[in-house]
Amino acid sequence: MKRKSFLMLLAGMFAISSGALVGCNDDDDDVNKKNTLSVTPSSAIEFKAGDNQDVVLTVRTDAKKWAFEKNGEWIVAKQDGDKLTVNAQANTTESVRPGRITITAGNAEPVNINVNQKGLEAGEIVLSVSPSDPIEFEAAGNKAVELTVTTNAPDWTFTYPEEWMTAEKQGDKLTVNAKDNTGDARVGQIVVTSSEGEKTAKIAVSQKAGSENPAPGDEIAGSLSTADELNVQFAHDAVEPVKKTLIFTLEKAAAAETKVKLVFDERHVEEYNFDNGTDYAVFPEKLCAIANDGVMTIAAGETSAQIEVTLTPSATDLEYVTTYMVPLQAVAQTEGIIVKDEAEYVDFLVSRTGSKKIRNICYFEVNDCNPLNAIEYILEDGQPFFDAVVLFAGNINWDAQKGKVYMNANPNVQALLDNSEELLQPLRKKGIKVLLDILGNHDQAGVAGLSDWGCEQFGKELAQICLDYKLDGIGFDDEYSSYGWSTTEWFTRPSSQQAARLCYETKKAMKELCPWETWVHLYYLGYIQSTLPSVTIDGVEHKPAEFIDNVCADYGGSAGPVDGMDLSGCAGNSIQLNYGNSISADRAKSLMDQGYGWIMWFSFDPSGTGTVSSNRSHSLQQFRNVAQGCYEQNVLDPKNVYNKIGEGQYDPAPHPIN
Repeated sequence: MKRKSFLMLLAGMFAISSGALVGCNDDDDDVNKKNTLSVTPSSAIEFKAGDNQDVVLTVRTDAKKWAFEKNGEWIVAKQDGDKLTVNAQANTTESVRPGRITITAGNAEPVNINVNQKGLEAGEIVLSVSPSDPIEFEAAGNKAVELTVTTNAPDWTFTYPEEWMTAEKQGDKLTVNAKDNTGDARVGQIVVTSSEGEKTAKIAVSQKAGSENPAPGDEIAGSLSTADELNVQFAHDAVEPVKKTLIFTLEKAAAAETKVKLVFDERHVEEYNFDNGTDYAVFPEKLCAIANDGVMTIAAGETSAQIEVTLTPSATDLEYVTTYMVPLQAVAQTEGIIVKDEAEYVDFLVSRTGSKKIRNICYFEVNDCNPLNAIEYILEDGQPFFDAVVLFAGNINWDAQKGKVYMNANPNVQALLDNSEELLQPLRKKGIKVLLDILGNHDQAGVAGLSDWGCEQFGKELAQICLDYKLDGIGFDDEYSSYGWSTTEWFTRPSSQQAARLCYETKKAMKELCPWETWVHLYYLGYIQSTLPSVTIDGVEHKPAEFIDNVCADYGGSAGPVDGMDLSGCAGNSIQLNYGNSISADRAKSLMDQGYGWIMWFSFDPSGTGTVSSNRSHSLQQFRNVAQGCYEQNVLDPKNVYNKIGEGQYDPAPHPIN
């Protein structure tokens, strides 16, 4: 009995001790503090059966560390700093695969992210290689790296840099290694290809130079650059390729022959999009030819070398509404040469311009209608009928309590901004620009009555809104203001001069903040007219056409150009659809032939779920008149409508038209 009691006493002491240990948390000095943990985005991740892009999650926590678990072996996840990169191996079955990632940090409430993958569709071929990260070999003494190939194709093949690597295929495994290196650093690529479907997966490989690393003082830094225009626009019927010249420049002459290789780095596009909030697609690598296998050779005593890149248009591989990035990276191949981080890439942006000589801009009265309806109106050749959408409208208002002018959004406008990914970005992904209109709201603030300083401040606010919500610009409409001049620093007497100044400051701020093209658009009313004056800053005159991109007149009118603009920036007609206004094919063609670049549409509502009745059939006929007169095409029958379901509520889901 005594021995048993002693053992029980020890067990009790251990339990107490263990309990005390459990109560401690290495992540926090204060055991009573609850750690914070958030993951962005936190919505469920949906993968296709194959050909998936990485999804990057950002983890924010005040704990010292965080971790993750996944309950599906097919889920591929890699932790790096505050980022978790997630992808999926190819699904070779027809069954949907559900999974979950659980992220933990200290004593914070865990965050669960559902991960779902679709099954194969009939006849679909998929292929994936895991791990897919770049392989980096030391100069010598490397261990073999095993890759797993997943595919439903009968077989697969591979290519690799045979001169300095070894590779062996066994079942679904590919084992690779690097031969010992006694020379310069080496880079290459492993390409795995399915026997059917022509699916490929590429793994970048590199190997360090064979000699000792040079002392920091012996390294020579270099930069990749081009003097050519970065934006490339292929006409809809283009067949001639475009040649670009890239230059690699060392900060000082090399003592010996130096080699730098230009490579096509597909992964860079995704990283760029994540960092900059853009949505560029990868330019098809087969349409990008790099001379001399990408190798630039700088002779001893020289500081630079150049190389030619050829970009080829393709009607089948390049869509109208997509902007493609050509991600070209400089990789040093000679010991002692480093590439500056900020100058290792040159990114060309390629787009295929539509055939339209006159474009369509549609004002959506968002109190009545869901702007997603613009997606449904497509020409026979696949171009969207609408080229730009204006959200009508945000307001310029005066906050007397705070003593500032600000952009005031009613519940409908705010809902669209807050849900930009669901309600606005689908428009931009279809190649449709999205602008926010600004007009007065019955107080002393107005778009023509701000001081120079006030124009600068409000312009910066509008630019920040464009950046935060991924918009393509701002429209100005001088209505509903009760201009009152006061002695505050925000206001001065209203005039066309101050209206011009606000346009200038807004354009300037958007160009500085937004990494994409942004517009200033005008609706001619009040002080905003074609007679807007120039703006002079520090003795330099800026004509209105420098900071105003396109203009339209009031209903039924044709807009005249501002100083420096031609008719290509002007709407030849403004059509109020809810009033039953119309336009004939002949009239539309006449406007185009005169040189007008735009037709403006107002109050389009095909759903009838707002405060006005559906005008779908009347509107569609007017769109078809323009398409027939200007494009010699038809507008296809819309398949769906997008509903407004209440104050500040829009349904992002399409509903079939009965």
